[in-house]
Amino acid sequence: MDTIDRGESGYEFSRREKARIVLESLARMFVGLAFVVVMMRLVPVDPHLNLWIPIAMGIVMLLAFAWYFRLQLRRIHVAQFPRIQATEALLLLVAMFLAFFTVTYNAMSLAEPASFSEDLDQFSAFYFAVTVLATVGFGDITPVTIPARSVAMVQMGFDIAFIAVAVRIVSGTANQALRNRSEQANGA
Repeated sequence: MDTIDRGESGYEFSRREKARIVLESLARMFVGLAFVVVMMRLVPVDPHLNLWIPIAMGIVMLLAFAWYFRLQLRRIHVAQFPRIQATEALLLLVAMFLAFFTVTYNAMSLAEPASFSEDLDQFSAFYFAVTVLATVGFGDITPVTIPARSVAMVQMGFDIAFIAVAVRIVSGTANQALRNRSEQANGA
């Protein structure tokens, strides 16, 4: 027999309904991550191709990032479980953020192979973007040229702002949605 309890949204849900909501969220995350990977794979890896293609893809990715961020904030407000939706949003926002820098580092390496201590393919560029985000600094891949170092520094600055601001906005939105529901439940 399913147990009924009150979720964070104030509504009553059975364990089966909660499990369904979590599985749907996981499915959306996997679809979203697959979309990010497809977007990254659309960027050509042939250094003889026009450099404007990766630049255009970067711009498209930034626009998609902004659109997705706004969409997620709206979805958190109406979600049955705002914290689950907020977690989903943060994971996908981080993936999109890293994808943008992956494309940037890969394009820089293709345009000027001496930009980094080794040539970067897409996986190596993603690995480098993750190590910069995590502030690990293994030292196995390093930016060598001034433009490459400049982009890495920009990512470092954005990493700090992104983590602080995105987490605050998304968690604040989830908390506000919960407060609104609590006020509605108490006022009704």
